[in-house]
Amino acid sequence: MPAPTSTTKPAPLKVAIVGAGPGGLAAAIQFRRLPDVELSVYDQARELREVGAGIALNQNSWRQLRELGAAEDISQYHTRQTEDKVSVEQRIGRTGELIYQRKVSGNPDQPPAVRIERTVLQRALLNRLPKDLVQLSKKLDHYTETDAGVTLTFKDGTTAGPFDLVIGADGIRSAVRHQAYPDHQLSYTGKVAFRVLIPQERVAHLEGIPQAATWWHTPDTHVYTLPLDNGQFEIATRAIEDEAHGQKVSWGQIVQDSSRVKAHYTGYTKLIRDIIDTVQDGEWQEFALFGGPLLPNVTRGGRIVLIGDASHPLSGAFGSGAAFAFEDAFVLAKVVEFARAQGKTQAFALDLFDDIRQPRFEYLYSVLNHGGANLKAVRDEKLEPDAHVKEVIRRNWAGEGRKPGDQGDQIYAYNVQEVWAARERDELEKAAKVAKPVEVEKVTEQLAAVAVAA
Repeated sequence: MPAPTSTTKPAPLKVAIVGAGPGGLAAAIQFRRLPDVELSVYDQARELREVGAGIALNQNSWRQLRELGAAEDISQYHTRQTEDKVSVEQRIGRTGELIYQRKVSGNPDQPPAVRIERTVLQRALLNRLPKDLVQLSKKLDHYTETDAGVTLTFKDGTTAGPFDLVIGADGIRSAVRHQAYPDHQLSYTGKVAFRVLIPQERVAHLEGIPQAATWWHTPDTHVYTLPLDNGQFEIATRAIEDEAHGQKVSWGQIVQDSSRVKAHYTGYTKLIRDIIDTVQDGEWQEFALFGGPLLPNVTRGGRIVLIGDASHPLSGAFGSGAAFAFEDAFVLAKVVEFARAQGKTQAFALDLFDDIRQPRFEYLYSVLNHGGANLKAVRDEKLEPDAHVKEVIRRNWAGEGRKPGDQGDQIYAYNVQEVWAARERDELEKAAKVAKPVEVEKVTEQLAAVAVAA
């Protein structure tokens, strides 16, 4: 009599995502596509609302938005740029003198580089998820690991779990990272960003406003201006402030007295001063800029993984944090799916994730360090202010002094789908070399499927 065949279904993978910003929502979309996954998402906010101003969308952003099914929702909020339209300008803040200009390619096959409101992005992602998926007012206090999994304990005293996998998508001040990497320290950079969106009609009477994304520089500060396609006007600034000047928080503190912001930009050209004057008390939002060193890896113990700003605290450098987080979410879901299909452990999946993503962030930090070295070199030359600005723009913005081989393509045109497809082929080829005869046919079929998909 033949032995009875087990029909027991394997236990579902229990996954918790801590943080419901762009990275957490992208991870939720990706993991809901996987079979046999029980997903829970937690966020400390009382309500899901994006703060801030605009967000840049480049080639890597659009590629991931299409992957997430959210690109169509966002496309209606921008106008595709035509060939020879100016997209970026770099100017001297004191005089307004134009130093560098870049035009769009106008290539219809290339996604447009645009900016949209962060609220538009968040809404597009939330539209891909069940309305009750995200549990709010759940600020993580700590997690506890046992043989059964990882249990989350929140500030309100409640617990959740145990989970097989915890994804820390809780931003630059990540509670998950703080426990997983207690020796990793963030530090205040000494700079704050003031950001706001106002109706374009407020500045319509001002002549000479560039219609491109424009940076206006002094040696220590800058102002960014851009008319958005939906009738809004974006202003984002950087300024130096001592840490003792008010409570420094990394996300969205309202500035009640706009004169505090104006005081940083009195030496700018009249056009910028007039633009800043249109912003009313209580409209500016302040973001203290924090950063931290590159983590040696972003996984812990086969159960904890960090994505987005939690894994690479770059203090807002490159203006593409959402795209980097989307890449993380894509790769993480792929490696988990791959490991389960191959009968590999979750620890194998997370090691693979680290192996794929770490070179990406080593490169970004190297670009950041190279730019910092350029700044120091210019300061050491002790140039007069306008000459200082011109030299910084030449080295760090016009590309003449960038890290060798980089003109932005490795940052903004990076194709994580191609990176994953190549790595998946490598892993399947390695598996084929050590497969038992009975398994060879299966692995060969998988390689063929990957080749067709590519």
